[in-house]
Amino acid sequence: MAVSSSPQRLKGILSVTVLKAKNLKKSDWFGENDCYAVISIEPLSMQTKMKAVDKKQQTEIYQKTQIHDGSNPIFNEKFVFPVSEKLDALYVQLWDADLDQDDLLGYGTLNLLDDEQGGRFDTNLDKQWLHTATIPLINDKNEDGGTLELVLHFIPETITGYMGKKFDAAQAEFKKKLTEQIVAKVTDFASHKIRGYVGIDV
Repeated sequence: MAVSSSPQRLKGILSVTVLKAKNLKKSDWFGENDCYAVISIEPLSMQTKMKAVDKKQQTEIYQKTQIHDGSNPIFNEKFVFPVSEKLDALYVQLWDADLDQDDLLGYGTLNLLDDEQGGRFDTNLDKQWLHTATIPLINDKNEDGGTLELVLHFIPETITGYMGKKFDAAQAEFKKKLTEQIVAKVTDFASHKIRGYVGIDV
């Protein structure tokens, strides 16, 4: 279902890029919406108003974008979720930020195990995949609330492990070359001083 904070074997990494929202309901009487998107791998509260003090902190399960103006905001922000259990769905909400309380503009769900999608969003598969998704949103009146566009990229543990080993190998090689350069410089400096002491021209 979701990720637990307790140590578990990592199945992989799910990268979610929030691209943009379209046709959001206008929430304020004056001015534009001050929109932010919330992405979670656990179900979200369906309250339609939220005080600033009640806002959740970002975690490995729950992420939110910066605030962008308008009814068609462009976010282009990337988040990473560690996957240690089967993910059934991705939950999204769009909010209008205000000084006193935020208003829910729309919400939606992307079923990651939907057979109609041909299993293309399945994080149980031991293969890497990259797909776009447009999630239809429902507003607080159960009407059309616009859409949210995402890019999802899943990297299974087998590949993250391989990439980690490659990174570690690259780091080790870099460290080795750096050490060799430092030793060479120190040796050159020492040789230069010794030659000077014994009166050999350099």
